[in-house]
Amino acid sequence: MLKKLLLGTLLLSSLLCADTITVFAASDLKFALDGIKEKFLAQHPGDTINMIYGSSGKGRVQVQNGAPYDLYFSANMDYVENLYQKGAIVTKPKLYAIGRIVIWSKNDHFDAKEGFENFKKLWVHQATIANPSHAPYGEKAKQALEHVGLYQMLKPKIVFGENISQTANYINIKAADIGIIALSLVLSPAIAKSKYHSYYLIDDSLHEPLRQGYGITKYGSKSKLAKAFYNFIGTPDVQKIMKKYGFTVKR
Repeated sequence: MLKKLLLGTLLLSSLLCADTITVFAASDLKFALDGIKEKFLAQHPGDTINMIYGSSGKGRVQVQNGAPYDLYFSANMDYVENLYQKGAIVTKPKLYAIGRIVIWSKNDHFDAKEGFENFKKLWVHQATIANPSHAPYGEKAKQALEHVGLYQMLKPKIVFGENISQTANYINIKAADIGIIALSLVLSPAIAKSKYHSYYLIDDSLHEPLRQGYGITKYGSKSKLAKAFYNFIGTPDVQKIMKKYGFTVKR
């Protein structure tokens, strides 16, 4: 009886101490951050992390307007620094990784070795990139296409994705013949194990660096769990997961 009472007390204590946070993150982080979350929660049983993925630009606006996000992970470090200057991010912005972009297609005529030449092929009727006005991966894709002199030619064929995940999905469902997406998404299990795993890694000299940063929001400033997750991102376990999905980790 006493043993059951003690177990019940411990369980109640654990439930009372449990915490929940909400994280907004750039869509390119979907697979990497889900893995990081799982590893973190294994060390924090009872706690909960709700993940919301979307375009970094739209997330920035939401955080600035006081959205109930405890942490903000952006594909553009400048967005985090801007929010920090405005007081919407309370921790000094940290770089968690540098992203890369790739050309990818599920069309059987796609030849990864031909790189940008694929965009000139007759089988390309629709191409896709993320919307460069608010999605950092779209901005860099546009820069790369402009650098090789293809953007204006392709512009009538381009379908803009709301974020990089939607952009990848346009190719996945064949609503677009080809596109430029995040390396991290091509390395996701579903694609990496499929017949369409080939991609062309775009030279990062063709665009500005995809410096990606994060920070704790004003909303999450008093959360111990938010602080713990923030610190966890800098650990070797997390860096290993980031590298698995093609991110360059620099500290």
